[in-house]
Amino acid sequence: MLTKTLRFDDDVLDVLKGLRVERENGGYIGYLEGQLDRDLYVRTNKALEVLGGKWNRKAKGHTFAADPRDALADMLDSGEATVVKDGWFPTPRAVVERMLDLVPVEPGGAILEPSAGEGHIADVLREQPGVAPWDVCCIERDEGRAAVLARKGLYTVCADFLIHAPDPYFARVYMNPPFEAGQDIDHVRHAYDFLKPGGALVAVMSEGPFFRGDKRATAFREWLAEVGGQSHPLPPDSFKESGTGVNTRLVVIHRGEG
Repeated sequence: MLTKTLRFDDDVLDVLKGLRVERENGGYIGYLEGQLDRDLYVRTNKALEVLGGKWNRKAKGHTFAADPRDALADMLDSGEATVVKDGWFPTPRAVVERMLDLVPVEPGGAILEPSAGEGHIADVLREQPGVAPWDVCCIERDEGRAAVLARKGLYTVCADFLIHAPDPYFARVYMNPPFEAGQDIDHVRHAYDFLKPGGALVAVMSEGPFFRGDKRATAFREWLAEVGGQSHPLPPDSFKESGTGVNTRLVVIHRGEG
């Protein structure tokens, strides 16, 4: 897990002391007091984003999936916050549809979306014929995003996927893991152990594991060949709407019956 510690200026902390948090519509909204100049607002907004807040013009406040008050109290006490760099970029619908072209759902089969974010893949999966809401299991480490998944009615486990014990139960795995420091390699190899015999996996991966010459990337390519995996490059800017121009591909693995 990659982390970074951020420190905040005293004037930002003074503004945050006046943040009013109210529970609304199953989530939380934080309201700032008074009018801030541009520079102070930008720096304050950064702190609120670290706490999980997103500006909502209609609500005229920052919305939070989970109650931010405990984390806010820690920030005000220490003047800093530790940010987990999990590289979350929501999966565009066009990418999910391509995943389903390569690996159609198995009606009635159990489906896993690890590191599920806010369920952009799961949302499309539940639209597929033969997929019931209880067929899809999501694992997500971030408490705020896990709360979003739960509110959608998805079966949700709030945990770090990489330390979650494998259970070879799932007929399908659809995933868009984090890429930083080669984490996509670890996530895909771990997810393979969740497939039942005859199951199939499709994962978004970065280009790095397919051209780097380090031992980890080389070992992954060898393993992928051993399990009969294939990769399919995605068009450039497939994740542009999610805020990144990283080049990606889809990896498909079918687990044998034996």
